[in-house]
Amino acid sequence: MEELMLICDKGRVRTVKFREAGNLPLEQAHFYEEEGGTWEYRPERITEATSDQAGRFTQSGPLGRGAGMSFGEEHHLEDELNRKALHRIAARVSEVVEEAGYPRWRLVAPERVMPRLLELLPSAVADVLKSQEEADLTKMTLRDLEERFLAAR
Repeated sequence: MEELMLICDKGRVRTVKFREAGNLPLEQAHFYEEEGGTWEYRPERITEATSDQAGRFTQSGPLGRGAGMSFGEEHHLEDELNRKALHRIAARVSEVVEEAGYPRWRLVAPERVMPRLLELLPSAVADVLKSQEEADLTKMTLRDLEERFLAAR
């Protein structure tokens, strides 16, 4: 089992560590999270990134008349915001793996995020990536994660 599991989506990186069973009969292999193990980034919304909204001002004519301008194009603004969010997520993943000393690790991320996230990881971090799984498990409890990953061991 990997020592470190990072569970990501576009707005959160959750760091889950694995501990082997000890010598005592009641000690079992389990996952744990250290305090501050979840890092959250709330991606910007288009309305927060722009200072104006389309169709709010008249194109010509007297003020107060109901004719407004047509809705403008977003010019790939949403794609740009998603790209920035993924760059921040990849930077955080790299930071966590580097701080842990480059252990074997597992990446869990949604299908729509995984390919681009893998491309953004530095080669030193990608080289120690042992396994990956496409799923959105950022809100799953530790107990459910243990049932999902440790029961198959």
